[in-house]
Amino acid sequence: MPMQRHLYPKNWNAIARAIKDAADWTCQQCGRPCRRPGETREQLEDRIRLSQTRWAGDLYDWEEDDEFGLIQVPKPRRFVLSVAHLNHRPEDCRPENLMALCLPCHCRMDITPAAMAAKRALKLERQGQLRFDF
Repeated sequence: MPMQRHLYPKNWNAIARAIKDAADWTCQQCGRPCRRPGETREQLEDRIRLSQTRWAGDLYDWEEDDEFGLIQVPKPRRFVLSVAHLNHRPEDCRPENLMALCLPCHCRMDITPAAMAAKRALKLERQGQLRFDF
């Protein structure tokens, strides 16, 4: 589900930044280092390669190109850090409800059956249908 900005507090950017800073711009689920503010893609790649983490092999994918054949394509979105609400309620910004996750981990968290059920229930609740506590 896309971010519904009107459900978030006005200071969401500051809250999210504090969570990311506290996590040292690293995914709290898988440990993937993520791009810091102002860091170029090249600087991120250098940092990952120099630290000799397992993530260096995840910087690029191979794709077939009609003109050039097999080419390497950068996958920078894999190294973007987001902040997830563990209970899927954007208005609940208590630190214990927030986790810094890379986009792949955030997506995996959001598509579990439990998460999908919670989001459906919250949508109904916002429409005045039901009230759920998770």
